[in-house]
Amino acid sequence: MENSEVRQRKFGKKKQNATEAATKQEKPQSSICWLIFCVIVSTVLVLLLIGYINSPVKAVAIKDYVHVPLTGKFSINYKLTKGKRIPLTGPESIAEGGDGKLYTGLADGRVVCIHPSNDGEIGAGKVENITTGVIEGAFAIYNDTGHGRPLGIRLNGNTLYVMDAVYGFYSIDLSTKKVTLLVTPNAVEPAMKFPDDLTITADGKTVYFTDLGLYPMSQIGYLLFSGLCSGRVIKYDIATKKVTVVLKDLCWANGIQLTKDQTAVIVCETNNYRCKWFDVKTWEEIRVLNLPVMPDNVRMSNHETYWVTGGHVNKVPTLLSAISQKVPFFRQSLLGLLSPDLQMMVFFYTVNANLNMLIEVNDKAEVIQVLQDPDAQLCLGLTQATHLSDGRIALGSVFGPFLAILDKPDM
Repeated sequence: MENSEVRQRKFGKKKQNATEAATKQEKPQSSICWLIFCVIVSTVLVLLLIGYINSPVKAVAIKDYVHVPLTGKFSINYKLTKGKRIPLTGPESIAEGGDGKLYTGLADGRVVCIHPSNDGEIGAGKVENITTGVIEGAFAIYNDTGHGRPLGIRLNGNTLYVMDAVYGFYSIDLSTKKVTLLVTPNAVEPAMKFPDDLTITADGKTVYFTDLGLYPMSQIGYLLFSGLCSGRVIKYDIATKKVTVVLKDLCWANGIQLTKDQTAVIVCETNNYRCKWFDVKTWEEIRVLNLPVMPDNVRMSNHETYWVTGGHVNKVPTLLSAISQKVPFFRQSLLGLLSPDLQMMVFFYTVNANLNMLIEVNDKAEVIQVLQDPDAQLCLGLTQATHLSDGRIALGSVFGPFLAILDKPDM
């Protein structure tokens, strides 16, 4: 045998041995990677199971959510971006008096009055404290902050009515600034956990107000992720002080507004992205309006239509969102693993909080026009639109550091 052939065979054998050795080295590396993957998956599943078992809330499937895309009348526009801002923190709801004064409640519990300027411009004058934000001796739903949280605000004559998430329902005599508790949270059976908004009949005799759900504002994540429909509408007779629960099992009963003929109320079901009309005699559902945003408050416009405000467009892919709605395991696990603050961080990660929307609708639940602020240029966390007597629109916010006033929109 020639030397060249021997060398080739030896070289081939060495090459084969080297390949086999490399293969043997790769196998342990693959096994280690697979082991690490299995450990990670197992750990996540165990954590999810622990969260599911330890969750203080039993999450349920969301069965009747209707996805509405940002197309047609809901296509992105910039009609809600021009106006001015007034530095105030969390002005959720706004009411205008006949003298051009604006009233709103703030995150620190105060109710304030924004006076017009010396030349009569609404919203351009001094800010006056109407309340301190604390009602001494009053029953509080939660004491985390040490003060109230006024949400819904309505003005009737010289009386300002306030729905407070901590103290319940009270009135303020604007002449004396005297605060009178009308319905404390524990005056309703079962007790209110999240009083939110109100509407008053034209004769001033009856108030309808919402109780958002089973958990207080300090635990709002439980309501967001549980899928529970535990909201209510409550009727209050001002003369007799009688309290009656007229609607229940609503999916986050938020804003409420009587229709112009007083025969129905419009209720915003925030967590299910819709508004519903209910007959005030039979309390049967009349119609429903599904939306692409989570609706907050609803108020009548100057031309007897309705302004519905909202934001928080779901940015989770449709398939994943559908799975999350139908399979409550993951949502319940999250509630058992995360604190209320972390729950809210997850919520704001899954929605576009910068997109704000003002929707004009009629009595037939038909959308007339949609004004949008897609990048929070003017408003942030939009909660309510109050049509002012000068044609402009005051825009509230639950967490924004300002009250915004939209320039007079084209109609």
